[in-house]
Amino acid sequence: MNLKDEIVAHLDELIQKADNVISTHRPNPPDVIGFPTLDLEAFYKWQTQSIAYLSNILGLDHIYVQKFKSLVENAYTSHVEIGKGILKAVKEDIEKGYLKRIEALLSADIFSDFLEMAEYLLEQGYKDPAASLVGAVLEDGLRKICANQGITVKAREDISSLNKKLADNGVYNRLTQKKLQVWNDIRNNADHGKFDEYSIEDVKDMLKGVQDFLEQYLQ
Repeated sequence: MNLKDEIVAHLDELIQKADNVISTHRPNPPDVIGFPTLDLEAFYKWQTQSIAYLSNILGLDHIYVQKFKSLVENAYTSHVEIGKGILKAVKEDIEKGYLKRIEALLSADIFSDFLEMAEYLLEQGYKDPAASLVGAVLEDGLRKICANQGITVKAREDISSLNKKLADNGVYNRLTQKKLQVWNDIRNNADHGKFDEYSIEDVKDMLKGVQDFLEQYLQ
């Protein structure tokens, strides 16, 4: 199961839990109004889990999170129905690829697989293919960061030009730009057969640096 499937499956669980909470409904006694009609423990457990998960995958400031927190406050059937509707909307948007943060998470998951492959290559002493692989991941990551920032890029742009655009637009500072240029130099040397221009330790540092960089900026 990939990350997207895992997210959708967990949302399905929360949607099912909403139905379970609704099933605890017990009407107020005659002439009594305004009291919660659902099991409080079940409601608050589901409410807390839903807010925590939505915040985790979307961010605290996302409109879906804010709506859930403001509209799903009390243990009433109508509140749970609203929350269930929000969870379904998030699920639908994820399945259709509408949520940028989720797409970034999915990209990070894919990148992680390739970086693990590069780590394995390094463990086996194959520094040159590892350097090329990490460089390819970095380039693709920079393209996705540009897209998330609304920065237009051309098909033939490389790490150097993407790096410059991101620094020029203030996505990160010039020191970070210089670090990425060093990694670009290692990648270019690997791709052009200049294997004596860098060491296995250089590639290990590059791998760790790219991992940290993508974790910070690919969100």
